[in-house]
Amino acid sequence: MKLTAEQTTYIENYIKKNDIKYYEVYMEILDHMILSVEDILENDKEISFQDAVMKAKVEGFGRKKGFSGLVLEKQKLAQKKVRDINFRQIKEYFTFPKITLTLSVFILYYLFISFFENPAKPNMIAIAIVGFVAIFQLFYSRKYRKINKLYVLKTQTLNSSYLLALAGTQVTQAYTILGKESIDFNHVLMRLFMTLVFTFSLISLLVFIEIRKKTVEELKTQIFV
Repeated sequence: MKLTAEQTTYIENYIKKNDIKYYEVYMEILDHMILSVEDILENDKEISFQDAVMKAKVEGFGRKKGFSGLVLEKQKLAQKKVRDINFRQIKEYFTFPKITLTLSVFILYYLFISFFENPAKPNMIAIAIVGFVAIFQLFYSRKYRKINKLYVLKTQTLNSSYLLALAGTQVTQAYTILGKESIDFNHVLMRLFMTLVFTFSLISLLVFIEIRKKTVEELKTQIFV
């Protein structure tokens, strides 16, 4: 039994009342609910439309958790996917041929900050530049952050993951700034530490840009076209 436009709108509003904030999850629930309600109405001529909606929700998503169970499941899957992709992409920078780029950045940056009497200042500027580029990349992805006032789960998860990595770098920077009176920045271990932080920050940014581009292309074909 095909639902009317009014019935479909009722289901849409019913789902929205349950605070489903991710577009992909909302569309999956909507498709499932429409098909289930149509099937219930087809097989039970006595049931009311509202009862069919409630029955479809319980049968499809459970009485206790309801839609929230699917939302949580999709969030966990998206987070795991981002972690796995990030790990694979970063791992590539420590295997041939990309490891040559990693070693080149590490060596050149170490030599660069070694030229300065106080390497903390150029290091802070370099990290700030990486942070600025990262913010620009995050700002660019805002264009694909929402659709129909709902968050896009893929974009939201990717941005949140990178923001955590970026925050970690900034905390490290804050530590060096706050401890500038007690830290010997000219010590070889400190220069190696700053080089390591910069190299990892740059690799994380390159990985984020690469994943973001692929994600945007996927979204263009799946959602925005």
